[in-house]
Amino acid sequence: MSDAANCIFCAIISGKIPSRILDQNSEVVVFLSLENHPLVVTKKHIADVFSMGAEQAAAVMSEAIKIAKAMRIGLEPDGIYLGQANGEAAGQEVPHYHLHLYPKWEDGRLPGTDDASKDATFEALKKALA
Repeated sequence: MSDAANCIFCAIISGKIPSRILDQNSEVVVFLSLENHPLVVTKKHIADVFSMGAEQAAAVMSEAIKIAKAMRIGLEPDGIYLGQANGEAAGQEVPHYHLHLYPKWEDGRLPGTDDASKDATFEALKKALA
């Protein structure tokens, strides 16, 4: 079996696993993580940054900028941290290229991870993207 056959992100992209999809285009999909922050994920199963081409990297970053701007409007964080890991030793838990966008507040609070908080985050970001 290929890595894609067992990949949770591939299952989300194909619709086999429900998720809160914020945005997508031909190259990437953006959905909320279990921790309630956006992930920009390549639609094509690409394991890590070393397996990516420049066009795919540009598509990810272009979408990340769009989502970051929506986060600034919809969530009003004091800052946004972009995080990306490659390989298990670096903390990559899902071997499918993805970029985390973490909202950060000066008081240290984090988005809630209960369903109501996830719904509120999703709605605020969808409204800001409209």
